[in-house]
Amino acid sequence: MILKNLVAVVTAAILASQTLFTAAAPVEKINKRTLLPTAPLASDVNGAHLLIINDVDSANIIKNAYILLSQPRDYYSGMSMCTSMGDGGYIYIPGTSGATDLVSLLNSNAPAQPEVEAYSQYWVYNGVPGVFGNCLAVNKNTGNTDWIPCTTELPSVCFNSVMRRVLLFDDTSRQVKVNTPVGQIQGWRDQNAFRFLGIPYAEAPVGDLRFAAPVAKAPFNSTWDAIEYKGICPQTALSTGVVPIILSYLENSATEMEDCLNLNVYTPSLKGEGATLLPVLMYIHGGGFVNNSGSIIIFEPGNMVSRGGVVVVTINYRLGMLGWMENINAWDRNTVPGNQAIRDQILALQWIQKNIASFGGDPNMVTVFGESAGGTSIRALLSAPSAWGLYKRVAGESDPHNIPYMLPSDAATMSNYFMEQLGCAVNDLACARSKSQNDLLEAQLKSNAQVLAQNKWVTFALIQRPVTDGDLIPADFSELVKAGKYNTEADIMWGTVHDEAGLFVPQYFPNPVPIANASWALDFILDPNRTAIVMNSPYFTLDPSDPDAVRNAFTKFGTDYYFLCPLQYLSREMSKIKPTYNFRFDRGRDIPLVGQNYCSSSTGRVCHAADIQPVFASGDAIPFISQTGDDARFARQVVDRWTTFAKTGNPNPKPGMPGFELTNPDVTSVTWVPFDDSNPIIDLNVTSAITTNNEETICNWTDTVFLYDFWIEIPNNMP
Repeated sequence: MILKNLVAVVTAAILASQTLFTAAAPVEKINKRTLLPTAPLASDVNGAHLLIINDVDSANIIKNAYILLSQPRDYYSGMSMCTSMGDGGYIYIPGTSGATDLVSLLNSNAPAQPEVEAYSQYWVYNGVPGVFGNCLAVNKNTGNTDWIPCTTELPSVCFNSVMRRVLLFDDTSRQVKVNTPVGQIQGWRDQNAFRFLGIPYAEAPVGDLRFAAPVAKAPFNSTWDAIEYKGICPQTALSTGVVPIILSYLENSATEMEDCLNLNVYTPSLKGEGATLLPVLMYIHGGGFVNNSGSIIIFEPGNMVSRGGVVVVTINYRLGMLGWMENINAWDRNTVPGNQAIRDQILALQWIQKNIASFGGDPNMVTVFGESAGGTSIRALLSAPSAWGLYKRVAGESDPHNIPYMLPSDAATMSNYFMEQLGCAVNDLACARSKSQNDLLEAQLKSNAQVLAQNKWVTFALIQRPVTDGDLIPADFSELVKAGKYNTEADIMWGTVHDEAGLFVPQYFPNPVPIANASWALDFILDPNRTAIVMNSPYFTLDPSDPDAVRNAFTKFGTDYYFLCPLQYLSREMSKIKPTYNFRFDRGRDIPLVGQNYCSSSTGRVCHAADIQPVFASGDAIPFISQTGDDARFARQVVDRWTTFAKTGNPNPKPGMPGFELTNPDVTSVTWVPFDDSNPIIDLNVTSAITTNNEETICNWTDTVFLYDFWIEIPNNMP
C-alpha cells in the first residue's frame, strides 16, 4: 500500500528536482550512466574502505570522508591507486594542521577498524613531490604528520570527494569492478557506500518460467553493468490511472517488467585478501505482496551501511499472482510450485551465500529483515526448512501475525478466479503465459476483489500471502511454533509500531464515522458474529466526546488484534526455546511526499510504515526533505540497535564490538531485555524505555475469548 500512496507525489516536485539537477552543470556532466573502462579491479586494490563518522544528520551535509586503501604500498604506488579510485589529489595536510579530523576518524570505531588497527601511520597526498626522498604520512597515535621515506610501505588514505547519493542526484563517476563467482560486476561509490545495483540472481521468469520456480542466473560472459537499478516486478495496472513515469522516479527510475529478479548490494568495504568480513543484512520489502521493490527511495541504505559497518542487500521478488499462482488440482508442483515469491527470496539468499564475500560480506553472518509483507516473508523463512541454513538472524517489522498462511484449497480458488478473469480455462497454463503484463494485473485486481469478498478477515493488505503447500512450508507458523518445528536456531528481533492499523483506516473510512455506525465499521473486517462479540466487550471503547471515536477505536482494536497481541502470544511460546527481542515504535517518520492527515506525525500517531525511514536512516534521501535534530538522533539509535543485532544476535552492544554503537548513549543507557511472560518490549523513541504487561488485558481477552484467526481459520489448530 505504501507505493500506491507514494505515487500521489505531484509532478511539480519532480520537475523542481529536475530543474535543480540540471542547473548543476558539473554534476550533470559526470552523471552519465556509462561503464568506465578505467575502473580499478577491487582485487588489485586489495582492500578499499569508506571512512566517515556518520551521524546521519543532513544538517552536516559536508562531512569529512576518506577512503582507506589497506594494502601497504610505497607513497607513489599508494597515490597512484588513489587516483585510479577517482580521488587522488585532494588531501593537503601541512604539518599537523588539518590532521585532526582524519586522526579522529582513524581512531574511531569505524567500519574498517580491523584494517585501521593494523598500522599507526598512513600515507596522505600532500599535493607536492616528496622532499629529499621523504613523503607525508599521518600518525593516528600521535595526531602528527611526519615526513618519512617515500619507499616505506604503508596503507594509503585518499579523499572521498563524492557527495551522499539522494534521489535524482547520482554521481556515478567513481567506479570499481569486483570479481565474483558469477562474473565481473562493475558498480560505483558515493560518500557512504560502494553500490552494485540491479544484479540478477535468477533468469528472467518469462515464457515457460512465468509462474515457475526461479532458476539461478547463469554466470556472466562480460562485465555486468551494476551502475543503475534494473527492472522492478509488475505491480501497476494501467486502469489504476498511475502515471508510470512518476512511479519510476520513486523507484529510482526503474521500470516495471517481468525480468525483475535482481538485487542491490551496498557495502562500506571491499575487503582485501584474508580480511575479516562484515555482517550482512538482506531486506525484504513490504507492500502487501503486490507493490514496491528493493529500489524504492525510502529503502535507501547508505546511512545504515556507513554508520553500521554492515553490508546491506535489497531484493526484488515476484508480486501478485506472478508470485503466488498455485493450483495443485490443475498443475503439479514441478510445473507451478506455488510460493514463487518465497522461493525467489530463498534463491536470493543462496546468491548471497555464494557471492557476498566478494563484496566484503560474511555469508555466515546473514540477518534477514523486512517490514509488513517483508515481515510476513520472514515468518515464512522461519517456517521453511530449506531456508534455515541460509541466514543466522531475523528482524521483523509490522507483520500482521494474526493473518495465517493460505490453505492450498484457498490458493486454488484464488488461482481459478484469476484464470477466469484472464479468460483462460482454469488449467490452461499456456493461455495464462500468453497474456500481456497488463492483462495479468487487470485480472489480478478483479480476482483479488472476489477473494476479499469471501474472506474479508484477511483485509485488502494481505490477500496474496504464503501457502502451507506441504512442500516448502509444512504448516502454518502458529502450528510450527506449537510443535517447536520452526527455525529455533535463529536469533529473533521483531515488533510493531504504536498505531499500526491507522494507515489502513482512511482507505476504509476517509472521513470520521458516526458512533451509531460503529458496528458497520467492524463489519468491514469481521463477520457479524465476531463483530457482536467485540461490540459487547470493553475493548472497543467509544468516547462520545471524540468526534473521531470510531476510527480511533478501530485503529486501536486493529493494531492489537492483527499485530501486537498475536506477536506477544507467539513470542511467549517461542521464548521457552530461545529468547526473542520485541520492540514497538513510539516515534516514526511520515512517508515523504505523501499527503496524509489521519496518520501524519502532527496527530501523534505512529502508523504502519512509519518505522521504515528510521531503520534505514533514510529520512533525507529525497531532495528538500531533511533528517536533523531529534529525527537524526532517533535514526541513529534505531540503526545502532539493528546493526548491533546483526553483529551479535543481541540488540545490546558488547564491549569491544567494532562500530559506533557503543558510543551512543541512547543505546547504551537502556538494556533491552528479552521477552518473557511479563511481555517486556522496548518502546522506541528519542528516549526509549522498557515497558511490561503491554495491552495485557485486551491481549488476554483475545488469547482466551475472542481468539486469533490463525486458530479459527486453520483446521484442527485450536489451542
